[in-house]
Amino acid sequence: MVDKIINLIDLINEKISRWVSVLVIALILTLSYEVMARYAFGQPTQWSFDLTYFLSSAFLILSMANTWKYNEHVEVDLISSKMPRRVRAIINIIFTLGLFFFSWGYIAKVMYANVARSWAIKELSTIGFTPPIYPYKTWILVGILMLLLQGVSQLIKELIALKKGEDYER
Repeated sequence: MVDKIINLIDLINEKISRWVSVLVIALILTLSYEVMARYAFGQPTQWSFDLTYFLSSAFLILSMANTWKYNEHVEVDLISSKMPRRVRAIINIIFTLGLFFFSWGYIAKVMYANVARSWAIKELSTIGFTPPIYPYKTWILVGILMLLLQGVSQLIKELIALKKGEDYER
């Protein structure tokens, strides 16, 4: 049952991350068009700044959980890498419970209220061509929830590592 939970969470985050990876192509095309319009034709666009901001934020926030799944985030482990696996598991469990869930849970709680308000008033950007920003805020909240879900998976993996003394293997 534990394997099914871990696999489901990991699969959800991986699929979403792969899906949003195409946004990088859209981001490159958008920026290329803006550079060409601005410098080749002297006609900068009104919409490029907002669209670039939206595309890059969606890609980054919706890929954070998958990045953690593969341990591809920046980590300074000069000391912990030399510790036994069980000791590292204890440290990771303490920090995951004490800092990660507390901090990101609070951020999700605050974001939920902000997103609900934004949808209620159909909030618009105050810069550029004033696109709606409630979808933008929504995918930020979804990315945070995905990260919290991945935190559950990572916590379970650390509990298994604590018990077995080695990394979790599928």
